[in-house]
Amino acid sequence: MNKTVDSEPVLLAALDAKDFLRRHGNSLTELLDLVAGVEGVDAYCTADRLLDRLNPDTLRVGKALREMRDLLAEADALNGQFGASLRWHGARLNDLATRLPG
Repeated sequence: MNKTVDSEPVLLAALDAKDFLRRHGNSLTELLDLVAGVEGVDAYCTADRLLDRLNPDTLRVGKALREMRDLLAEADALNGQFGASLRWHGARLNDLATRLPG
């Protein structure tokens, strides 16, 4: 017997991630650039590009969100000056990523 997965919650999670990147993309990319350089900006661009598709690959989107979250988490321990922003963006990315497969 094949078990089907209800994809509606996953697609809604992807739409929430897309909305988050549209609303907070400027501050997130600045922060990622500051703490991780090209690697951080590339992770953002990957997620943004994946979410711009009609049917986004939610597994790859989840991976990109986790990568950004992890980069911010690593930097949080090193950078007290931007700690609040690192934690806020990281927590939001974590919330979104946990709703996506991966």
